[in-house]
Amino acid sequence: MPNTVAADPTLPLPERGHVWLDESDPALLLMSGEVDVAVVEELRDRLGVESARGTDLAAALPQVRAVDMSAVTFADSSAVGLLAGLVMALQPAGERLAVRGIGPAVETLLEVTGLLPHLAVEG
Repeated sequence: MPNTVAADPTLPLPERGHVWLDESDPALLLMSGEVDVAVVEELRDRLGVESARGTDLAAALPQVRAVDMSAVTFADSSAVGLLAGLVMALQPAGERLAVRGIGPAVETLLEVTGLLPHLAVEG
């Protein structure tokens, strides 16, 4: 028998993700909600970049030195790719990308993908 349980209408819907530069600090990239492929592609479109590969996005964001993920509820491989691109862009200068406010699920994702040791994790 198929599962016919309806979604609970009292539960809040997941917040659509957003990625943007902090206007007061252009070295800070802010993320919130569910950061997935659609959100990263939207960032690509706003930046006028041809592809959503992390290295291409990082090249369009050369000033970014930190990412605030304290409001992220979900992240997928697209978010990891963006972070990896930013990490790789900073490595030649001997700098590390600072990531703030990662929750347990995002921390696990970054650990499983092998990216966590390459980040300077802050609070």
